Amino acid sequence: MPSATSLSTGHDEVKINESSANIAGWKPSRAWKLAPKPIRNKSKVIFSILCKYRLPQKDVSLKNWSRNAPFLDQIAIFVSANEPVRLLLPAFPFKSPNRTDKVLGALPDAGEEVALMHLNGMAAAIKDVYEPGAKVHVISDGLIYNDILGVDDEQVWDYGEALRRLAKRNQLDHLDFLRQHDFIRVDCMSKEEYLRNATKIRREIIKYKPLNLDFDTIIATDPDLVLTYRGYIRFLKLDLAQDCTNMTKTQREKHIKEVAKKMILRGWAFRAAIMAKYPGYVRLSIHPSAAYSKISVYLIPQEGRVQTPWHSALVRAVDGTITMSHAAEVSNLTHELIFENGRPSYFRERSDLFNWPGLDVSFKYLYPTGILISARSPDQSYSFRDVPMQKIRRLATLCSPVVLRGFRDTTDEEVFTYRASDLGVPAPWTFGLKASIKNAHGENPDIANAIVTSNEAMPMHQDGFFFLVPKVQPDGTTTMVSSQPRFQYLSAISPSTPGSGYTLFASSALLFKNLPAPHTVGDLKKLTWDCRHSCNWEHHMNHLPLVTSHPDTGKDCLRFLEPWPQWKTKFAYNRVSIENGPCWYLDLLTDMLYDHRVTLRFAWATGDILVSDNINMLHTRTAFSDTERRELWRIHVN
Repeated sequence: MPSATSLSTGHDEVKINESSANIAGWKPSRAWKLAPKPIRNKSKVIFSILCKYRLPQKDVSLKNWSRNAPFLDQIAIFVSANEPVRLLLPAFPFKSPNRTDKVLGALPDAGEEVALMHLNGMAAAIKDVYEPGAKVHVISDGLIYNDILGVDDEQVWDYGEALRRLAKRNQLDHLDFLRQHDFIRVDCMSKEEYLRNATKIRREIIKYKPLNLDFDTIIATDPDLVLTYRGYIRFLKLDLAQDCTNMTKTQREKHIKEVAKKMILRGWAFRAAIMAKYPGYVRLSIHPSAAYSKISVYLIPQEGRVQTPWHSALVRAVDGTITMSHAAEVSNLTHELIFENGRPSYFRERSDLFNWPGLDVSFKYLYPTGILISARSPDQSYSFRDVPMQKIRRLATLCSPVVLRGFRDTTDEEVFTYRASDLGVPAPWTFGLKASIKNAHGENPDIANAIVTSNEAMPMHQDGFFFLVPKVQPDGTTTMVSSQPRFQYLSAISPSTPGSGYTLFASSALLFKNLPAPHTVGDLKKLTWDCRHSCNWEHHMNHLPLVTSHPDTGKDCLRFLEPWPQWKTKFAYNRVSIENGPCWYLDLLTDMLYDHRVTLRFAWATGDILVSDNINMLHTRTAFSDTERRELWRIHVN
């Protein structure tokens, strides 16, 4: 494991192992600068991914060498050794002790689940560009602070174990949970052993704080601690509210500051301990920082003020938008409390779209977009014949894709076909209404669509882009324009084996939200593009607006086709260009369309019904084995 350097505190000295910090003869402080160019370039790409998840900070950008050099050095050491990039995140301590005003309970809920998926997506994005990938090593700081805040050790254990179960259930393979008992070299794999050793673990970690360490001194010399201290004071006002009921305002403020100072000193000890135990790991933090020694990241893609899930509750709008709020501040007039696994999990905006008479179903928001609908009881199975398709249509308009899972009659061709009319007006193609999308092994004579019935990956696109119909223009001339249907409506007859044949759905709204500064939707609205297709080079589709308005919501939607050069395919390919702007917009948009914050990577199960808005969403699929019997039915609906 590549390691880092030694830490001199100005008081005591904490020794850090440097045994592998000298990979290929480089010192960590010069690793990136002296690395071969391919390693430098790859390290920079990896660092740019981490920056996408960064809390906004002034004067911090990819070009700020003085701030970024330490992180590029650390990453370069991993890349030079062809090892996974190890990211260390102290976080997820325990739920706030104020279970009345702030949080929904003592155990993880939807807030933690989204946070873990978000972190896993960050590491998965690194895996996309760097084969060894990355691991986010989460180490709880719960035992460092819980006794100060009146939270018992058992709650810290229960919270941590529930986090691990969440990660396992959601197959978050890029996460790893470190154990604090490693600091005392005692096996605490059981709850009983953990509780027996908790005080010893805490005591051993606190020993990393020099005896003469002074709060005022470290605050004066560490700008990150100033930011953390202010954050502590802010959240302690509610965390300690019940302990301060009999205090005067002056006494309460003094008590809160004393607790915050104690937390800062213990946090300093914990930081020294993990730097000694895990040298060389790239340090992440959930606290704002000056970005000299750690990368501050946000855990949840939320609107408004940033809050962590252990200090707040997750609130969903119907369209999936997330805000984090103190539980007591959410009105039951506008939102309902949603229970999952028998426990309160999050607040959801009230809407008749979730009211399905005669069907007791649950609605599970997917990350980063989409809704999965299934019977609330695993013993219950409803017929697809009884599903309210107009509510599916409206939900898909707001938060695509919408997936029905575990319903009967979904692979009955007659039922699948007639239910398309309940969704909207079916839009047939020249070959008929229903398409069977499967690997046809060269049997498809239509070269323009042969890639659809193959096992190849495809470009990001919207269906119907090359379905051309005549349109009379104001000057009386007739031109051929694409006729995109409103919805994709699919049934999974035979999905791929796990790990292949994913369908990817990219949300225009999330893409625009996550555009890197200084780019804006306004910039994109000024651009037009053109496209030529290898099956018909003579037909030049040009003057296409990059951003259009959604016909129902009026919201901005990306209209785009991913450039697909000939070397990527055995079938039809295309050439795309920006007509009135720089060509690098193509790279920017293509990169964003595969961003894990923007795009759902959906794994099919037999019998799934899926409806996706074909205006707001773009989609593609990943390649799968030529021997796979993967088959989907598809009907387009207007």
